[in-house]
Amino acid sequence: MGTEALPESLVNEGSLMRDALLRNLTEMSQFEIVTLHDARLTPSPLANHSIAVESGQFNRIFAETLPSVELVWLIAPESNGVLLELSELCYASHDKGALFLGCGFDATLIGTSKTLCFEALRDANIYTLPVYAGEDLVAGKCEQLSTEHVSTWVAKPEDGAGCEGINLFDSIDDLTHWVKQGERYLTYLAQPYQAGVAASFSMLCRNGKAWLLSCNEQHITRDGNHFKLSGITINGMSAYWQRFETIARKVAKMLPDALGYVGVDVIVDTEHDHKIYVIEINPRLTTSYVGLEQALDYNPAKLIMDCVLTDKFVMPNLAKKQVFIPL
Repeated sequence: MGTEALPESLVNEGSLMRDALLRNLTEMSQFEIVTLHDARLTPSPLANHSIAVESGQFNRIFAETLPSVELVWLIAPESNGVLLELSELCYASHDKGALFLGCGFDATLIGTSKTLCFEALRDANIYTLPVYAGEDLVAGKCEQLSTEHVSTWVAKPEDGAGCEGINLFDSIDDLTHWVKQGERYLTYLAQPYQAGVAASFSMLCRNGKAWLLSCNEQHITRDGNHFKLSGITINGMSAYWQRFETIARKVAKMLPDALGYVGVDVIVDTEHDHKIYVIEINPRLTTSYVGLEQALDYNPAKLIMDCVLTDKFVMPNLAKKQVFIPL
């Protein structure tokens, strides 16, 4: 994001994730840690070396640094294809010895595209919400939507991260008018708004298998036509553990090249049989990672690395404590 203004929410969440991961890696006392940081921000004191990156230079410096390290751990948003592009640089460097601690191409691509994610979830018989392309709205290919009993609609960037860029509309006509402005229809999609409890779960994946780490409640408030994430309660949704675990296994089976940590956003419809809708799959560290060590009574970085690097991974006994992360 070197060429654009930094959103306060993403800077906050990104810094929390980075520093939590660096603390956990430092506790393992096995690594010399190198990080890159936006030159506008303060480097983390937890790294052995931190390279300042000026505007527009990130990919070049990242690619130049890869051959000098043994392991690579990305924290990046899906927005503008950043996570996918950096992951591809890591795949390319694999032959040179830099082992990527992250998901494969298919899982990353599906996690980046909300349309592909919807199609994959639907084909795997996992409850989700329909997606309508902005281009189809503008072209009048979605006339039936105005007759559906949906009072509120959500517009999202096709490759957005977190709550950034999400807008609420009280009618399909208002949504269509907004999407037409400034060619937004090229990058936005529409979904019916689903009421319920915003939640997520964190899991480990390897070879189509899944191990659930935590069931989290996301404290999301409506701010006019936008959403704001004010905090996360790790294991705030423990009552749904068994059901989340079943969904986690379905997701891992759907994404056999998902590897290591994956976060999944869901909505629990508490008004209608507690039906669970999968909204998004994040093939990367999520903000919930920040509270995992305290919740698990275990170093989550070690856990993730054991999963990625050990052929016969066995999940240790972990705590299921409730931990609140203010944002």
